[in-house]
Amino acid sequence: MSTVRKYQCMCGSFEAQVTGEPVLACWCHCETCRKQTGAAMQLGVFQNFEVLKGDDELIKYASTSGSVFRNSCQNCGSFCYKVLPDGAKVAPLGALEPKIKPTCHIFVKDKGSQDVMFPELPQHDAFP
Repeated sequence: MSTVRKYQCMCGSFEAQVTGEPVLACWCHCETCRKQTGAAMQLGVFQNFEVLKGDDELIKYASTSGSVFRNSCQNCGSFCYKVLPDGAKVAPLGALEPKIKPTCHIFVKDKGSQDVMFPELPQHDAFP
């Protein structure tokens, strides 16, 4: 049976769940993630993602290219999920229980010089 992991934003207005293991679990160093969090962000790409409540409470931001959409809670500002060009959903790994450890780094060409965590993990300049 697949593991179901639920998570919510800080204020509880948004709630979602993911089922199964992520297609990709990574530290993302892209400029957008660094601007959003001030550091690399732990992300998981999931095939089975479901919003349980609060999708209408989100502010939806398009990337510069217009191909990726980031959704944040309009009440508390929490990052809730991203939608990739192929429709895959990206959830914040740090909010999920049980925890999932990232297995690689992506967008390392954008990595800040202060970002030295987990150098033993594979490093990619884009999505692998």
